[in-house]
Amino acid sequence: MGNRANYAIIERGTTVLGWSRWGATSVVADLLAGPEAATAALRPQERPEAAPPDTAEALRWTGVTPVDGLMTDGSCQGAALIDHDRRVLLAFDEPDDYTTFVDGLAGLVDAWPGWHVRWAFDGVLDVAAYLGLDRDPLRDTRFPDRQRLADLPVPFDGPDEVRPDRPDDWYQGVLSIRRPDDSLDLYLAADDQTSIAYTTAAKVEAMAPGFAGLERSELPRWGLHLDQAARSGALWCIDRLCGALIDTAPAWPGWSWTLWGADVRRHLDACAGALRVPPLPGRLRGLTTVGL
Repeated sequence: MGNRANYAIIERGTTVLGWSRWGATSVVADLLAGPEAATAALRPQERPEAAPPDTAEALRWTGVTPVDGLMTDGSCQGAALIDHDRRVLLAFDEPDDYTTFVDGLAGLVDAWPGWHVRWAFDGVLDVAAYLGLDRDPLRDTRFPDRQRLADLPVPFDGPDEVRPDRPDDWYQGVLSIRRPDDSLDLYLAADDQTSIAYTTAAKVEAMAPGFAGLERSELPRWGLHLDQAARSGALWCIDRLCGALIDTAPAWPGWSWTLWGADVRRHLDACAGALRVPPLPGRLRGLTTVGL
């Protein structure tokens, strides 16, 4: 129950970890206060009067509690890591849409001058990796066995499968495939970006032709671009990857992978005008790496 967040503060070589039941909805808002104020607000402290964890008083408390470890990926909905020693800010939450994501990230860059502001695209797994911790115990186990997933159809809709009765936001993502003859096929995805976890190179090669061009009335939340001749894939998103790019090799032998952060511009460039979206947020112009 709640909107759970983890916090890590590093100062003079010492790391302290914290946990909040309700903090995930305000990670970016809390950090917009800047380094000193945000550190003070997110530093874990013992509660003045400890209450049993199942009482209404405990459930209402909005403070940050000290903890010894991080939550699992499925439980952690937001996080902030503040490294004063290296001047690195690593954070994530669950943005409402692409414009909200860009405005929040741009606000953090402005509020933390001289810091390297990064987005944790793999959620708490990125926080664990930064701290030198093993990610595997924290990984979400909600996905079925990959062998079973291999028997499922590809989670992308082309002209023959698309649902015209659904609103634009029903389709969260866009897949583009650059074929060896340099043609481009486009597909829509109703699932989130973890679809890559059960898509394989063999399935992609067998897919029916897609759209020659797509125009979306809303900005997607994620996109996947595949180049079959180069055997390369690139993924961008504004939501957690949930480990989707950690172990892609078994399903994609010989392929290389790149994370484009949340940079929809790179996907638009790769599609060379075939993918059309609404005007991009103005603050995107000032973000070169978009959270990486």
